[in-house]
Amino acid sequence: MSKKAEKLIQQAQAAASAGHRAQAQRCYEKILEKEPRHLDARYFLGTLLAEQGLYPQARQHLEIAARLAPDSPYILNNLGNVHLLCGEDAAAEQVFRKALRVAPDMPEAQTNLGNLLVRKGALEEAIGLAQKVVAARPEQVAAHVMLANALKDQGRIDEAIPHFRRAAELSPGNAVARSNLLMALNYSTASSPADIRRAHDEWASRFPPAQPRPAQSRTGRLRIGYLSPDLGRHPVGYLMEPVLAAHDREAFEICVYSDNRSPDEMTARLRTHVDSWRDVGALGNDDLASVLATERLDVLVELAGHGAGNRLAMLGRRLAPVQVSYLGYPATTGLKSVDYVITDRALDPSDSDQAFYAEKLWWLPRPCFAFRPDEEFPAVGALAAATSGTLTFGSFNALAKISPAVIDLWAAAMRALPDARLLMQARALSDPGSRLRVAEAFRERGVAPERIEMAGFTSLPEHLELFNRTDVCLDTFPWNGHMTTLDSLWMGVPVLTLAGDRRASRMGATIMGELGLTDFVAATPDEFVARAVALAGDLIGLGELRASLRERLGRSSLADGAGLARALEAAFAAMHQAALQPAP
Repeated sequence: MSKKAEKLIQQAQAAASAGHRAQAQRCYEKILEKEPRHLDARYFLGTLLAEQGLYPQARQHLEIAARLAPDSPYILNNLGNVHLLCGEDAAAEQVFRKALRVAPDMPEAQTNLGNLLVRKGALEEAIGLAQKVVAARPEQVAAHVMLANALKDQGRIDEAIPHFRRAAELSPGNAVARSNLLMALNYSTASSPADIRRAHDEWASRFPPAQPRPAQSRTGRLRIGYLSPDLGRHPVGYLMEPVLAAHDREAFEICVYSDNRSPDEMTARLRTHVDSWRDVGALGNDDLASVLATERLDVLVELAGHGAGNRLAMLGRRLAPVQVSYLGYPATTGLKSVDYVITDRALDPSDSDQAFYAEKLWWLPRPCFAFRPDEEFPAVGALAAATSGTLTFGSFNALAKISPAVIDLWAAAMRALPDARLLMQARALSDPGSRLRVAEAFRERGVAPERIEMAGFTSLPEHLELFNRTDVCLDTFPWNGHMTTLDSLWMGVPVLTLAGDRRASRMGATIMGELGLTDFVAATPDEFVARAVALAGDLIGLGELRASLRERLGRSSLADGAGLARALEAAFAAMHQAALQPAP
């Protein structure tokens, strides 16, 4: 390295440390003008560009650095991270594997590869890798999170929770680790509603009391802000479209703050329905909090709860006079700075349900969600059993919801109907190891694996066509299906559900009840099995229902986006009015 280059490197690092990124970038570029093969300048410039979210430019420099130093696991690992941020998962996997060939025990590369494997659904390999890392470094938070996520996604929720809990213990201030644990509790039959409330309260107790943000009287439109990482091809995106499309924008100014790092055509569609849209994924919590605090919102609606990519830690500061949790999470956030949870009397039927929420429940006078079918839905086919002569059950929920307790119940129904079949489709079932585990679980419960057909990731048209091979879908518990259930009904397939003692396990009953299909709602496991048997004995009735379900759903309140928008607007106006009143 020349003395001039060495001096420029020092200047660049000093400038970067002081936050003067443009100055640092110029220093690195000066070096590369004279010495294009200067490794440090290439690597540091690529890293600097990545920190600014300039991922394609960062990738170019890191790829050159990796060619200059092909045996550097650190350069390879950073290049892999940039590939991920560019949406290039296959290239990232290749680079992470190369880094591990050079340095087999490099924890960063192991964790990055493991998380990528979890995301692509290669769960058996991810679990093996994560177990190896946890055994070697039991104090590594990322390893426990990786293992827990893989176990959860394979439906092994009660094995996953101890690792989520251990990650939270090792890093008490880690908001992601804590939210992962809280989210996981909703999947487990071992967690009561009271247990879930206590765990959320414990998480929220670390936040100091939020400073009040007084409401302002409005002579014009109320400003409503929606904050979400899921405004795209995600259930929240689909369920928000009928609301955003129907909002009265003469009375309400609709502002969206999208944390979606991978926008798609649904994102573009949603943008057309609002007054203002800001992509905020590149902003940290402090920067985003500063933005929201100056937006003069009257109501801020958070749509993720403790789901992936949430900003709940930021909402602990109170960024609007009224803060609301809605749609994306089936439990309390735990935050007293979130004023309300929007619900309805089917999901939270009793005033006593308030005990399970830190927020006040705000009951809408109608279902608190609405369905707008995508144009890609095919025509409803004939009842599959009319041709086969035997019932085909279906499940299209994520494997994470299909715990051993769920398989116990479904296997009981299958044993009661020895000729029935089960068609399962989930992204995680692309993994051969996961398919083997599911098949073995049914075999242990007396159901031959050849009666179970499993499909992994498919395109949306292929996924929807699977409903035309299904007669009745079986719901999961304690976290019922939601968007999956609505999709199923639109395809003419009713859903048999087991109602439970919490919001997450009342969704199936809410939807089926709204359509007048209470015969598909069981109160006990024995009743669930008995209702499955009764359905198998009434194929004519199932065929007639199949032919009418799309019309029935289409004329129900579940498809009334305008009605939901009016109910939400009335709620927001009343919340704002309440915030204007002096505290008692």
